Amino acid sequence: MNLFFSMQKPILFLIDLDNTLLNNDLIKNEIKRSLTQVLGSAEAEHFWKHHDDFRNKHNLVNFPYIIRKYCSEKHKDTCDFTLESIFKKIDFQKALYPKAKEVIVYLKKFGKVILFTEGDPVYQKMKIEKSTIGSMVDVILLFPHKLEHLDQIVKKYKDFDIEVIDDRSTTLMTIKNKYPQIHIIEVCQGHYSTVDHKAHPVLDKTIESISELLNDTFDRKL
Repeated sequence: MNLFFSMQKPILFLIDLDNTLLNNDLIKNEIKRSLTQVLGSAEAEHFWKHHDDFRNKHNLVNFPYIIRKYCSEKHKDTCDFTLESIFKKIDFQKALYPKAKEVIVYLKKFGKVILFTEGDPVYQKMKIEKSTIGSMVDVILLFPHKLEHLDQIVKKYKDFDIEVIDDRSTTLMTIKNKYPQIHIIEVCQGHYSTVDHKAHPVLDKTIESISELLNDTFDRKL
C-alpha cells in the first residue's frame, strides 16, 4: 500500500542559504576582488590564507575573526574598519539566485519554511538580513555547525513531514542516513555541484536550480 503525506500533517521545509538561495560563490569572488583593490594582490592572498587555514581547522568560515587575525599582524588602526566596510557594501540581494524569493513564497503555500544555515553569528546574519530572505521565512535557525542541532529540530517538529533543501551532498546524505523518513532535495548549484554531485540514490530528488521547486507539488510517496 502506498502512503502519501497526510492532508492533516503539515510540511516543514528546512532550506539552506549559501549556494541554495544565495550565490555564495559570487559573493566570495566579489570579496576577493575588493580585497585585491584595497590590499594589493600579495596581501589579499595573505588574508585569504587566514581564511583557508581557519576553515580547514574549524570547518567554518568566520570573517570577523579572520579580519581581526589579519589586522593584528598589520598594526594598523584603520585595518579593521577598512576590511569590515568591504563586507557591508556587498549587495546581497543581487546575489540571490533567480526566483529564490518566489520559491520561498511558493513553499509557504504548503507549510512552514525554516532557513536552516550555518556560519559565524555576525557575517552570516548580515547575509540573511541584507538579502531580505530572513524577513520572508517563518523561522531562522543559524548555527556554527547546523547538523549538530538536527536531532532537536526533528524532535521539536515531530508532527511535520520534513523536507530538507540543500546544495551539499555530504550534508544531505548524513541527514538521509540518520533520518530515512526525511525527504531530501539536492540543489546542484555552487562549487559543490562540481565536487560531490554524483548519482546519489540515497537522496530523493535532484534539481539543477532552486527555481525548479516552483514546479513541485510536494505529493510524496513514502
